[in-house]
Amino acid sequence: MAPAPEAAGRPGPRFPRGAGWRWTAAAALLCLAVGAGTVLALRQPSGPPAASPATPGAARSGTPAPTDSPASTRPADPPDRTLLVWTPGRLPDGTARRVRRVRGVQAVTVVKGGLLELAGSVDSDGRPVDRPRPGATIPLEAIGFDPASYPAFQATPARAGLAELGPGEALLGTTSARLRRLGPGGRLRLALGAGRRGERWLTVAGVVDDTVVGAAEVAVNLAEARATGITADRYLLLGYRGSRAAVAAGVRRALPPGLPVRLRGPSETPFFRAGDAVLPQAMVKERFGEFSWRPGAGGTFVQDQGWAAARLATARVPILGRVRCNRTLLPALAGAMGELRRRNLGRLVDPETYAGCWNPRLTRGGSGISRHAWGAALDLDVGNPSAVDPRLVEIMARWGFTWGGRWLVPDPIHFEWLGPP
Repeated sequence: MAPAPEAAGRPGPRFPRGAGWRWTAAAALLCLAVGAGTVLALRQPSGPPAASPATPGAARSGTPAPTDSPASTRPADPPDRTLLVWTPGRLPDGTARRVRRVRGVQAVTVVKGGLLELAGSVDSDGRPVDRPRPGATIPLEAIGFDPASYPAFQATPARAGLAELGPGEALLGTTSARLRRLGPGGRLRLALGAGRRGERWLTVAGVVDDTVVGAAEVAVNLAEARATGITADRYLLLGYRGSRAAVAAGVRRALPPGLPVRLRGPSETPFFRAGDAVLPQAMVKERFGEFSWRPGAGGTFVQDQGWAAARLATARVPILGRVRCNRTLLPALAGAMGELRRRNLGRLVDPETYAGCWNPRLTRGGSGISRHAWGAALDLDVGNPSAVDPRLVEIMARWGFTWGGRWLVPDPIHFEWLGPP
């Protein structure tokens, strides 16, 4: 039942220690990325890899795009303060235009988001790396950004590489680069859908800190986003001066009445991204494994059997009995249920209405992949979802689970893995 990451808690999510989630208050005022190295680049035409090996180029140099571009609203200097703004599914049309008129807002950039279908990849020498079975692809979470306005929200070393990213090129976050086993000069072969028949090649122009790209797996510029079908306005970043409360109130007035909206400052979230209360997809993959898929009916899909055999297991846990979940999740789930039993709180969970763990499907609305697809979440139908006992939430949190009841669109029966116990 749970849609997965259309969610956010208050005052901010608890993310695992020691997994690259540290954020500093100093970085919050100027940028999202701290210490991101200069982006390495290789410019190659979009198309199949040549027979001769590709040679990674040197570090890019140069300055960000001019600030007088019609698409740009960024000042010459970084904004004094930054806010992330996102709504469930996507931003309403015209959001950026209305937000720019809010008093105190100095700069706005919109980030598009969606999924890309990876049909294969090669390294910088042309050797195959990813090779899904024919007809199957690997889903990649991607963003498309405006090279004229997005770089101003990043640390100076990363700006030139962002501003110069061209068609046929992509950036990988550090986590994604580990998953892909690729660096600069590697190439991604995408299968195009939704009326875009054929395939498209992207050259990896560089690897950047996850914070620079909101922990997305792949980042491209707006032109490339359109070419690959990444068209939904997923979130925006705004720079402002003055009172945060006044700017936040103005942003809410600029949106349709009653629409849920989340505003975050840099110190309140590990990554500026939509659905920032749960693990980004790249980090879910790193923990629970990466699968290829084929489309199914009604928002479902078929995962490759090799992943399922390696990653899923059926086991008996206290209170719930037999469950089928990701092997990595089972110790935490057994620990949480065991603690409930030891504290004589087993009545807080009704095993007869346990709604499952593994379920390969998209999120509600189809904007992403449910964490149930990895067997990394579970639904506990506790009878009256509006009255979930806080002791259950507390124990689940102690064993690494975040609760959907605090999300932007609440899902009070949903518990999803966030960090190790």
